[in-house]
Amino acid sequence: MGSKIFKQVFWVSLACFLVCCCVLWTAVCWYADSQYVAQLRRETLFTAAAFEQNENLVLPGQESDASFRVTHIGADGSVLYDSVSGPVATADYRQREEVREALDSGIGESRRHSETQRRTLLYCAVRLQDGTVVRLSTPPYAGFSLLVDWFYWLLASVLLALVMALLLAFFVSKNSLRPIQELNLAGLDERDVYPELQPLVRRINTQSRQINRQMEELKAEHARQDALRREFTANVSHELKTPLTSIAGFAELMRDGLVKPEDMSRFGGKIYDESQRLIVLVGDIIKLSQLESDIQPPEKTMVDLRELCGTVLAHLDAPAQKKSVTLSLTGESVSVLGAESVLYEMVYNLCDNAIKYNRPNGTVTVDLAVTADGVCLAVSDTGIGIPEEDIDRVFERFYRVDKSHSKEVGGTGLGLAIVKHGALFHQATMETRSRVGEGTTITIHFPAQSAWI
Repeated sequence: MGSKIFKQVFWVSLACFLVCCCVLWTAVCWYADSQYVAQLRRETLFTAAAFEQNENLVLPGQESDASFRVTHIGADGSVLYDSVSGPVATADYRQREEVREALDSGIGESRRHSETQRRTLLYCAVRLQDGTVVRLSTPPYAGFSLLVDWFYWLLASVLLALVMALLLAFFVSKNSLRPIQELNLAGLDERDVYPELQPLVRRINTQSRQINRQMEELKAEHARQDALRREFTANVSHELKTPLTSIAGFAELMRDGLVKPEDMSRFGGKIYDESQRLIVLVGDIIKLSQLESDIQPPEKTMVDLRELCGTVLAHLDAPAQKKSVTLSLTGESVSVLGAESVLYEMVYNLCDNAIKYNRPNGTVTVDLAVTADGVCLAVSDTGIGIPEEDIDRVFERFYRVDKSHSKEVGGTGLGLAIVKHGALFHQATMETRSRVGEGTTITIHFPAQSAWI
């Protein structure tokens, strides 16, 4: 930052000096030119006065080193005398701008290109009493000659400007950064700095408070995640231990010959049921891990939600009939951009829970609707409902509202957790409405950019 300030101040100060030099040089050249024109006028008037006083005036010839060219023009426009070429027969000089003005008003001036000299000249002409005209001409003042005359002074000025720009840049950069370098970030107070730094101090203090607040939130979130991890580990251990203990017990009885031949089939069925329970639990844990991991996310395609919901209800028709629950599908045919396998698990778990926690002769309705914000998929049941204090926790892993009936209902306790993480994977939001004894409706809102109606 210091080097950047140094460079900027150096170049700005140097540029300002050069601009000032250009302006000053232009003013000097203009002033010198105006003085040169005034001198030409004075010389012309002086020469005209000399002509008037002395008719036999001897004028300088070609060998003269005079800086002005003198031309005496007759009343008829002919050249009577020229200090450079002598009397010549040329065109009528009365048509020249300076001569015409001198004949009309007594004195005339012009700046034009000379055909004979092939360069731009300054002209000044004065009419004499006898009707003739005296004209002086000279090249305009050349700024380059002034540059040559003042070369060493200009070079010294440029070097001085470079030194001053370097010193100014060094001083500004060093003194500008010193208050910032001396800031005590551990305890900033606006009153300890000069006004220009107060906005910076306020911003640092604001960001410091935000960082501290975020650190506290991260610590709290870390503690919560750590508690959830421990709870998850304990729940997984418990859920795995229970069927494994049953399997080990039945297998031990069969190994020791304590099971009657007619009970072998029943014991084998118990072992099969518990092993299936383990398989389902491990499968659900794997699904959750896949949804939480970004390493290999499922591929997204356009999925027909109505067709997918119809497939899910067809697969759950048997358990629904077993509990005398009626399944129905309503709403529009819509498609969303998503992972078909994840969407299937989400709808399946919602409908499976709606059947398990329903009442005999109850209903489960899957409704699809298109709104201004996207697509809504709602699963409603007429079951036992969820207490208000448990609504925010039903999507936690292994959380059960009624733990005393969890064995009867079955399941792994991970179904709604899979639904929650599936919704996050699709950038969808969830809404749960429930009343104890009346039923539950869980709605998934898919964003408009992922929907295809």
